[in-house]
Amino acid sequence: MIYQIYISEAAEFDIKESYFWYENQQPKLGEFFKIQVMQLVETIKLNPLLFQIKYTIVRVAFLHKFPFGIHYVIKGESIIILAVFHTSLDPSKWLKR
Repeated sequence: MIYQIYISEAAEFDIKESYFWYENQQPKLGEFFKIQVMQLVETIKLNPLLFQIKYTIVRVAFLHKFPFGIHYVIKGESIIILAVFHTSLDPSKWLKR
């Protein structure tokens, strides 16, 4: 099945905020973060059932080089990215979105 990816505004904000934070830490680190996120999104698109369910129907795929999880749901032929969330933060914050 071919899935369509939708990235929520909240997840877009998460990515941009983290990108700028990493860029301020070290030049090009933000770009590396963004590449890692987009590669994992592509993996999710190709095989969304690969990652386990963590919250009722929400699946989480974890980045390898950064402490972030991509939280998403599958609805029919669509994958909706809900959040790109740092693993040290309280998960109840993104659940309130």
